[in-house]
Amino acid sequence: MDTNALHAGEQIVLAHGTANLATGAPMHQKHKGRRPGWRRLIALLIGAVVVFGTGASPASASGPNVSVPGTSVLGASTAALRDFDAVTTANERNQWKHLALIGSQYVIFNDRGIIEGPASIRAKWPFLPEQFTHDVDSAGIAFSGPRFRWRHTWTKGNQAIVFEDSGVISGPITLPSPYDGLSDYNTGQLSLIYHMAVRGESYVYFQGYNYQVPNRPLSDFSFLPDRFKRDLDDVSAEVEGGTVKYSFYQGNERIIFDQRGRVYELANLDAKWPFLNYWRSTV
Repeated sequence: MDTNALHAGEQIVLAHGTANLATGAPMHQKHKGRRPGWRRLIALLIGAVVVFGTGASPASASGPNVSVPGTSVLGASTAALRDFDAVTTANERNQWKHLALIGSQYVIFNDRGIIEGPASIRAKWPFLPEQFTHDVDSAGIAFSGPRFRWRHTWTKGNQAIVFEDSGVISGPITLPSPYDGLSDYNTGQLSLIYHMAVRGESYVYFQGYNYQVPNRPLSDFSFLPDRFKRDLDDVSAEVEGGTVKYSFYQGNERIIFDQRGRVYELANLDAKWPFLNYWRSTV
């Protein structure tokens, strides 16, 4: 993406809709016996304000409320939820799928619920060197060959490894710089993989295995809130509808935008993906 092509002062467009930061619990419960008196009714209203808040949440935070066996959406406060060590997205057959890593575990999921996991990284990919079986710094996914085979690029410290489910493709190799976040994506030719990497307040694009030191300021993305211009947890870039869409992760938030500067979503992840809350609170 050539950020010089961004139009100065271009209007940020947010997705419209109604936000619901509730975690899937019904808002109304049946009461047996007599109706509550006015004092009790006032107390209930005050409690509703405490639980749901008085401000509007990002419209895109209203992800589907999915009930997953063995999970408890209400089990943890936002402060108790772990941030992802790494998270990335793949646009597979025009459907977005995500991979998140925390500690020694992974989860594959979409916006409707968990597809695979939580499970052990070591058990899923037993050929990985020990240092890549836990506490990974960044992860990217591109496609290799037919049938949408996932090709992973993971980094930890100043090392990177490229692999598929069948085994290691390349690495571990030494990086010129550690990365806070990394994304891999294809642009029509599966054999040609592009990367975006971020570190501190900088980012860089490169191709193939020609790893680069991030040297362009994230402030190039002038339309982003300041908190998304430094020390990101991870990034993801995917082609959709003929444009590259970027996801920046910071703490419990994700922002999605395209190369023209249009913002599609600003979401709280505990509300966007409530089915991950139990995992994030216990891993």
